Amino acid sequence: MIVLGITDSFTSGAAIVADGRVIAAVNEERLDRNKMCMGFPRLSIAEVLRISGLERQDIDSVAIATNHLFWRPTAEPYVDYFRQSKGGLRESFLGLGSTFSAVAGNSQLARNTYYGLKKQLTRKRRSSMREAMRDEFGIDAPVSFIDHHVCHAASAYFTSGFEDATVVTQDGAGDGKCSRVFSVTKGKFDQLCALDSYDSVGNYYSYVTHLCGYKAHKHEGKITGLAAYGKPKYLDLLERYVSADEGKIRNTGKCFDHSAIKRLAIDLGDEFSHEDISASVQVLLEKSVAGFCDYWAQRAKCSNLALAGGVFANVKLNQRIHELDSVKQVFVHPGMGDDGLAVGAALFEHNKRAGYQPQDVIGNVYWGGEFTDAQALQAIEGAGYTPEQFEGTIENQAAKLLAAGKVVARCAGRMEYGPRALGNRTIMYQPSDPSVNKWLNERLIRTEFMPFAPVTLWEERNNCFKGVEGGEETARFMTVTFDCTEQMKETCPAVCHVDGTARPQLIRETDNPSYYGILKEYQSITGLSSLINTSFNMHEEPIVYTPADALTAFGQSKLDALILGDFLVVSQGQSV
Repeated sequence: MIVLGITDSFTSGAAIVADGRVIAAVNEERLDRNKMCMGFPRLSIAEVLRISGLERQDIDSVAIATNHLFWRPTAEPYVDYFRQSKGGLRESFLGLGSTFSAVAGNSQLARNTYYGLKKQLTRKRRSSMREAMRDEFGIDAPVSFIDHHVCHAASAYFTSGFEDATVVTQDGAGDGKCSRVFSVTKGKFDQLCALDSYDSVGNYYSYVTHLCGYKAHKHEGKITGLAAYGKPKYLDLLERYVSADEGKIRNTGKCFDHSAIKRLAIDLGDEFSHEDISASVQVLLEKSVAGFCDYWAQRAKCSNLALAGGVFANVKLNQRIHELDSVKQVFVHPGMGDDGLAVGAALFEHNKRAGYQPQDVIGNVYWGGEFTDAQALQAIEGAGYTPEQFEGTIENQAAKLLAAGKVVARCAGRMEYGPRALGNRTIMYQPSDPSVNKWLNERLIRTEFMPFAPVTLWEERNNCFKGVEGGEETARFMTVTFDCTEQMKETCPAVCHVDGTARPQLIRETDNPSYYGILKEYQSITGLSSLINTSFNMHEEPIVYTPADALTAFGQSKLDALILGDFLVVSQGQSV
């Protein structure tokens, strides 16, 4: 059974699942170079077919994530969600939702009317998607549309390695909901709870992101970083808008979208502290969502927790959930946001058609494309560089450069899936220089408040971090923070945040032998078992994909060295 999964939501993309395993997954932004683009992912569909080596007639089923979206015939660049028009009908519809909330508050009738209208207005998408699959790609396989949160839940469950799990989804909105909770046993999903999108605490996090001058649904991570510098002085104010108890989260502020932003702005005034409102909304999120997960893990009587949805991109929240007494093991799907919906759709549809097939926790997420040595060399020479000659292995040479204080980028092997760089499209640097957060971000034209994250040898995890047990598998994908040990704080200050935490990638040799080898060689030279690992991209650009992308970013960022496959390129004036 071969299923093609597609999402045309934020960070649209495609995935292929065969025999219960993901064999290819790519998001459109990596191909068209427009971060978080949304719309029909033509490039991604073609790319996953190319990567997998499949023909159109090999596809048994097409699974499309989310039931009710407006049809976007082409992938569109992300716009600043609350500052720019989203165009005609969509803009009017969102305005209608904001008006409904301001006038009708918690009226279920008003909300049902709103969702019913959206269902009618978005129905063109179903026929358009089917026509596009048939006419543009020659795929005649049956096409199914799957609920947004079911796709999130499937992505988490089927990659977690759990046979029995409590599965929780949380995001801003999808198919009228912001959360669903399932008890899952051997691929059978029993829903325990569903929250209306009107009640999304994730939306309030986005409202604060906007009010602090950042882009909602894109820069929430900046609020997470800022929170460590503030105090939750506005928590009482925010708790007038959101309450949580007895397995529910409620929008007690009775406002939504622009109406919520206007009211919050009035309540906060002109001189509010960005750090303190960030700390406040972070505490609100942790209290409400961690409490929600605690309640349902106990009700489901299953301490294996699988999570997905954009809210779980918040790694500090995930740490609080991991620390719950009711949770023995936690797994956050690596593509926890809408970028993971295509994978979830394909996995759910495969399970539905082929039946449950037990799977171990995913070994890695290098599901994108790769390139040949000939393609790498052609790109290097075309960009005006000459590969360096060196003795020994590329891993040893990279470790020597890193130990000498050089910044080294790596573009090799298959590209990572999801929002985190996990070694194959990565920038590396030594973790002992606490000033790096300022000067390296300046080179990359970034404004960040979180420190860089570390990649850490799997076997050294307990020497570097506290309370890892039960969260180590999800930490392989940089989806949770841990408290750092004193040893880690002293030897690797560049990757420890002001609150004493870090968001590691715990790496095993079997996950990525070459990347692991660089870190192992670095340890033999310096005694340190961690390196800085940050994504290989310039500010506001997607992570690089091709050799040409890598060489362009390398030149713009003025990094010291670039590993491109098995080749080494250095900046002018540098030497090996």
